[in-house]
Amino acid sequence: MIIGVDLGNFGVKTSERVSFFSKISEIENFTDNNEVIYEANRIYVGEGEFSTDWNKSMKETTLPLLFTALAKSSNKSIFQVVLGLPIQQYKQNKDNLKNLIEENRGKSITIDGVTRDIIISDIEIAPEGASAYYNLSLENKKLIGNKQLIIVDIGGRTTDVCLFKESRIQGFKTISTGMMNVYTDIVDEVNSKFTESFKLEEGENILKEGLFLYGEQQDVSFIKTILQRHFNSIYKELQLNFELARGYVLLTGGGSLIFERAFKNRLKNLIISDDPLFDNVMGFKKVGEQLWLER
Repeated sequence: MIIGVDLGNFGVKTSERVSFFSKISEIENFTDNNEVIYEANRIYVGEGEFSTDWNKSMKETTLPLLFTALAKSSNKSIFQVVLGLPIQQYKQNKDNLKNLIEENRGKSITIDGVTRDIIISDIEIAPEGASAYYNLSLENKKLIGNKQLIIVDIGGRTTDVCLFKESRIQGFKTISTGMMNVYTDIVDEVNSKFTESFKLEEGENILKEGLFLYGEQQDVSFIKTILQRHFNSIYKELQLNFELARGYVLLTGGGSLIFERAFKNRLKNLIISDDPLFDNVMGFKKVGEQLWLER
């Protein structure tokens, strides 16, 4: 089975539209929710703390998250997998990540009481952000034509930017600002303002639903300033490194849902992705299909 997997810093996603938090804990919980037995070790996927290491080939969580994603995505045993790396890390870390997977092709995993042996028969690494190009709708492909396209992929830890001209990558940049930065600032402000102890992952919920404390909704108007600051950080890098007025700009990634209005206010040539959360993994899968279905 050909599958795309995004081992993001905030969330794991697959081309089968499976998603869960990129966290692993060995601390037993009161239910058996999220329990996974990986290589005879009992772990709880989606719980614990986020890893702050950018290098996926060095993360202790990479392999258990990957095999959990495969097990959750299909009942098949053999997979051909395309993974992603931030585009600026791609050349430097591609071989290390590929070697890590090749040296750990087969693992035993138990989910929901069912034990399976999963084998990765083929592995390829693709650049994040750029892979969204392969998931463009026919309508958007026709609109863009031969014009240049700048893809802005706002993820968990980074924003990946890729310039396509004549269907080829002509420039790229990874901006070290993503939604985890936003959530961190929100939680820090809430904890300081209200003397609370919210954690990073709770920042997303506060952003979307507000803050309920002491029996009432609290004023979180300060979030607007935080969002503006991070948008300005991303947009400034785009202005400095790319000619935004030419061709089109495609906005994708989980963070695009938060910053969509701000980008619309600045750019008349903006295309909003139809599938921002899964653009990369669907693109990864199409890369795999081109590689392995043609054999």
